[in-house]
Amino acid sequence: MKIISQQGKQGCYAGCMRGLLIIGMAVFCSGPDAAEWTVAGNVDQSLSYNDNVRMLPQDPEGSLIYVLTPTLNFARKTEAWDVQGNASYGLQHYTDIEELNNNPQNYGLSTAYRTERSNTGLSASYSILPSQNFAEQDTGNFSSNVNRDNITVTPTYSYRFTELDSLIGSASYSKSTYSGSDFDNNETGFNNFNDNENKSINMGWQRQWNELFAQTISIFYSNYESTGQINSSSDSYGINLSSNYQLSEKWQFSGTIGGRITDTSTETVIIPGLLTATDQNTSEGFLTDIGVHYKGESLSSTFGLSRSLVPSGQGQLTEQTRISLDFSYQITERLSSGLMTSYQETDSVGDRSDGLGLSRTNIRVSPNVNWKLTEDWLLSASYAYRQQERPGSAAIVNSRAGTAESNIFMLSINYNWSGLSISR
Repeated sequence: MKIISQQGKQGCYAGCMRGLLIIGMAVFCSGPDAAEWTVAGNVDQSLSYNDNVRMLPQDPEGSLIYVLTPTLNFARKTEAWDVQGNASYGLQHYTDIEELNNNPQNYGLSTAYRTERSNTGLSASYSILPSQNFAEQDTGNFSSNVNRDNITVTPTYSYRFTELDSLIGSASYSKSTYSGSDFDNNETGFNNFNDNENKSINMGWQRQWNELFAQTISIFYSNYESTGQINSSSDSYGINLSSNYQLSEKWQFSGTIGGRITDTSTETVIIPGLLTATDQNTSEGFLTDIGVHYKGESLSSTFGLSRSLVPSGQGQLTEQTRISLDFSYQITERLSSGLMTSYQETDSVGDRSDGLGLSRTNIRVSPNVNWKLTEDWLLSASYAYRQQERPGSAAIVNSRAGTAESNIFMLSINYNWSGLSISR
């Protein structure tokens, strides 16, 4: 197994992002066309208490958590070319579980170039984040203090060949590497974090039937490669049909439905250098992403239903089915409230969920109240109930199998700096 030091990875990725930022700044500062420059930012602070930080069914640990996230944004816009960028370096401090303390980082750069008939875009991002922050979507492992370094590059292109019809295309490359030991700090079981690479390409035809209704048909190919204790490769092929319809001034519908075929090959290292187990599998399934949006004078709501292929840091491509329903109500000019709910099921595409501990169910319910102190300051209070259910398996110690619940009480304050804007 090839081992890359964390310092080397960060140096390589940071070098890539520095290069992209230099290119972006060169574009940002050049060009004879009339342009608008803007620089803005915001600072998010929150203090919360989580009574089961590691989401364990037994012996839960609670802690106060302080999070500070300053973000700087910049943009340059002309009639034909836009450039946007952002950078944040934050603090995440646990008073009672200090090994989870972290400094989350996010850096992003995107550019778009327009002509009369075409649009060309390129976006890139680099992040260093604790895996616990997105465990619900990734591995389901909230116990670890492992970091995930991720770099993503996404080019896009569209060409309008008639007043109503366009050809569209996009591609994506991302690489995730995990830093940490093979066991949780509290020895609740294997982390099984695997580095992975993901590549995809999508080509389609879009027709704008009228101002309110548009449809797209597209084909895609994606590849997932994972290395570590589990060496896995998945190739997925599929077709999608999408529709966007503005039903009225208050109602909007967007929907995608399609099918996919996935070929998966998995090689599990049982005894390094001596014994491995190989499994090959072909599976079929459907994909969907449906959204219904309502926006009234005071009440807004969004319903979502999706089934998608999601790369996992545990060495397998997963299929996630998610249902969400969110509400927002404007009580007064300065006071608002909201409710966010979601239900999610995760399974392995390669039919090895039970052995690897990937199969799980997650539920979240979170009401909130927001008070706009001034144009720049927002105070929020929220509560979140989380539940995760994982079946027992040989790969999961009993303390992590079963049903885990947590309650999170949070008070946060946000400062939004409108920034500076210069035109010439």
